[in-house]
Amino acid sequence: MNTWIYVFDEFKPVDIDTNRFELAEKNPIELFNTIRDVLGEYIKDIKDVKVYDIYLNTKAFELLIEYIVRCDLGEISVKLIYSKNPREALIHYYNYEKST
Repeated sequence: MNTWIYVFDEFKPVDIDTNRFELAEKNPIELFNTIRDVLGEYIKDIKDVKVYDIYLNTKAFELLIEYIVRCDLGEISVKLIYSKNPREALIHYYNYEKST
């Protein structure tokens, strides 16, 4: 399994059909909806979801979508990561953010 959510400094594996990743470019909010149920153990009462950024590294076969989720806790960051090594993908993403 190569798909993870990263929320509250925790990686959680999720089962998403890789064919769904075409939504990353076309409709990333619909892709978020595939993990909404899993997030239920972390977040209650999701009010709004916005895409903050999308990071794609074709050389390392990594995809990271950062969402800002408005919920009962306020605004939190939720990252959907496709990578064999999600920690490394997260580091690559943060380095990418610094450079832009």
